[in-house]
Amino acid sequence: MRRYSVLLHLALLPSLLTTASVPSAWAQWRVNGAPLCTAASTQAYPRIISDGAGGAIVTWLDLREVVAEDIYAQHVLASGAADPAWPADGRAICTAPNEQSNPEIASDGSGGAIVTWQDIRAAGNYNIYAQRVLASGAVDPAWPADGRALCTALGDQAFPQIVSDGSGGAIVTWLDVRAGAPNYDIYAQHVLASGVVDPAWPLDGRALCTATNSQELPRIARDGAGGAIVVWADYRSGSEYDIYAQHVLSSGAVDPAWPTDGRAVCTASLLQISPALVADGTGGAIVTWHDFRGGVDSDIYAQHVLASGSVDPGWPANGRAVCTATNHQRLPQIVADGTGGAIVAWQDSRGVGFDIYAQHIKASGAVDPVWPVDGRGLCTATNNQVLVQIVADGSGGVIGAWQDLRNGTNYDVFAQHVLGSGAVDPMWPVDGAALCGAANDQDAPVVAADGAGGVVVAWYDFRAESSDIYVSRAYASGAVAGVPGSPTATGLRLAAPYPDPVRGETVRIALDLPSRTSVSAQIFDSMGRRVRSLPPEGELPAGHRTLEWDGRNDLHRRVPPGIYFIEVRAGGFTAGRRVVLLD
Repeated sequence: MRRYSVLLHLALLPSLLTTASVPSAWAQWRVNGAPLCTAASTQAYPRIISDGAGGAIVTWLDLREVVAEDIYAQHVLASGAADPAWPADGRAICTAPNEQSNPEIASDGSGGAIVTWQDIRAAGNYNIYAQRVLASGAVDPAWPADGRALCTALGDQAFPQIVSDGSGGAIVTWLDVRAGAPNYDIYAQHVLASGVVDPAWPLDGRALCTATNSQELPRIARDGAGGAIVVWADYRSGSEYDIYAQHVLSSGAVDPAWPTDGRAVCTASLLQISPALVADGTGGAIVTWHDFRGGVDSDIYAQHVLASGSVDPGWPANGRAVCTATNHQRLPQIVADGTGGAIVAWQDSRGVGFDIYAQHIKASGAVDPVWPVDGRGLCTATNNQVLVQIVADGSGGVIGAWQDLRNGTNYDVFAQHVLGSGAVDPMWPVDGAALCGAANDQDAPVVAADGAGGVVVAWYDFRAESSDIYVSRAYASGAVAGVPGSPTATGLRLAAPYPDPVRGETVRIALDLPSRTSVSAQIFDSMGRRVRSLPPEGELPAGHRTLEWDGRNDLHRRVPPGIYFIEVRAGGFTAGRRVVLLD
């Protein structure tokens, strides 16, 4: 059964009629995702940013040359088509000798991107490089071929993280074991839009923390003034990991108001790891992590560090408990709520297997009382849902995407929308919209906002055995982009179903055709499975028609209560509506 292709979020608005004016050739999104790169061998570990125009730029690790890992990128348009100005199967960002891996990406603010990665071209140690790709799909000719070296100090530099500097360049942080250092430290560097390493910053990077023992898993956020805040897991105590943060100014200096080697965000007993952070909009950041202070099970905590370098005194010492439900809560992700607080999402094993939950923390440090204690379940389907990634919806909520084992055999990709109110969006399917259920595994989805309340999602996909890069789009309505076809239709007028919601009655949908044309109408359930074809089908004259659905499938059996989608195709155009069947 194919997934539904009700593409338009306009169809779910409360207006009585929809009209449209874009031909079906416009859209290139496909059921189960559109291929972005299917080059030979393996493409994996995508990262994504919005292009600011409804599409996205995706970068990934690429083994098409077999002998070494390289870095590639591609631009997917809002239509779902790969940008024809970019090379098929992606622009080569770096094909230097030996291995390039762990790419990360940030916007350049002009429709292009800056990509950073760890690079062993010198055949001995990892260093940190970056490259800029323009909106045109060309590698910026002002930057060196195969990338600008940000750090080539002796020893390893690895696992970079990147954030835009707000002026076309970027700040990159990484783990660093340079010559003579027995453990990882945290460094950062600034590369200008011109491709030049900022001469105000030290050669090979600014040391943010060189405390004893290891500092690991850095994450970075803009400070809003050309600098950045970096957070990491820190083993300086010698007995357990804690959470620390540091502020580097746009000048390349470590903020003198912050403690040397970083502000302690949490030093509670036992283990705190996997930090993530988001800017608070006033020069500070909200940090989240998973925390073993309760004993054998991990929980989710958060803390607010102010621009001054102090921990917010309005928040509890060592962090606000976001979720302390039974069993493990792990790998939190965080986005701003637009009002100084944040929404945190994580994978949660309070039930059988891992599920996806989220919680809202207000700027005051309080857990939002209108959200459920210990978080809202975004997906509690059978088997495991893991590796959630989230973006803000622009209205105080978030959309998350994850890899999902509900079918019991292979991972698929699903997404869900939770409103700022803490409710799961009723327009979206329970337990999430299916973006891809193709054969074999689809892994590690990443998300970017589409600017219209929806998301573009990329993942690496094993439907062809070796992995490729695929993308899909979920609209604000919860509809998932499907087969080529327009989300709107010229002259096709489709009224809202009546009654809606419906209990035991026939649903009627008024349809106006501007000219004689071929027409088909189908009903899909919330999982995208076709349940009914509606008469009449075939070529119909211009004029008014009424479609009717009695709530039964093609076998004339009554379908269960839930959300259903009505898709009408007429003359190469597509329009759709939603209807709710009650028990």
